[in-house]
Amino acid sequence: MNKATLPLAAAGLVALFALAPGEASAQAAQVISGLQTINAKIDALVVPFKVVETTGGLCDSAGPGTSTVNLEIDNDGTEGHFVVTSVLFLTELPGVPATGFNSFSINHLEVDAERFYTRSGNLLGPTDGPGVYESIDIMGVPLRRNGDSDNPIAGGNFPHQIVAESNDTDDIHISFFCSSTDDDISFSSIQVSGWKRPDDTVTLTFTPGS
Repeated sequence: MNKATLPLAAAGLVALFALAPGEASAQAAQVISGLQTINAKIDALVVPFKVVETTGGLCDSAGPGTSTVNLEIDNDGTEGHFVVTSVLFLTELPGVPATGFNSFSINHLEVDAERFYTRSGNLLGPTDGPGVYESIDIMGVPLRRNGDSDNPIAGGNFPHQIVAESNDTDDIHISFFCSSTDDDISFSSIQVSGWKRPDDTVTLTFTPGS
C-alpha cells in the first residue's frame, strides 16, 4: 500500500468499528475499492528520470569525410508514453579541435519509426582557453533552411520535448553528422532526461562515428 493511502485506511477502519457487522462488511468493501482506485492513479503517475552514457565515444576521426553517429533512447514499458526533455552532449578533453573542425549537426529524428528530417546548423565549435569542455543540449535548437551548416538560415526548431510510445525498441532515434579533419573529436558523456512511469526503465545507446 502506498504511504499516501495510510491515513485514509486508518480513518476508514475507525469508522467501521462504529457500525453493525453487516454494515461494516459493506463499508469495508467500499474502503478497499476506494484504496485500490487511489493506488491505480498513483501507479499511473510519471516521475523524472536521468540516464547517462559515461563511456561516450568517437564523433569523428581526423581526415577527410564525414561520420554518422546515432543515439537510441528506449523505454522498456509495455504501455503508455514517456517524454524526453533534455539531450546533453559533453565533449572529451581537450574539446572541439581548434582547427579543422567542420561540424556536429543533427541529420534526422525518428519517433516510433516515423522519420522527421530535422537538419540543424553546426552545434559546436572551439572556445577560447585550454582545457575547455564544450557541451550542448540539442533540444529546441534552430533548424536550417539552406545547405550551409556554419551560416544557416534559421527555419523552425528541433522539438523542445519528444513524446514516444513505450511499446517497441529504439523508441527515439537521433542521427547526427560529424566532421573534423585535423584532430579527432569525441564525447565523454551523453545525458538524457525527462519523464517516465515509475516502473519503466529508460536505456541509452550511442553508436560512435569512425
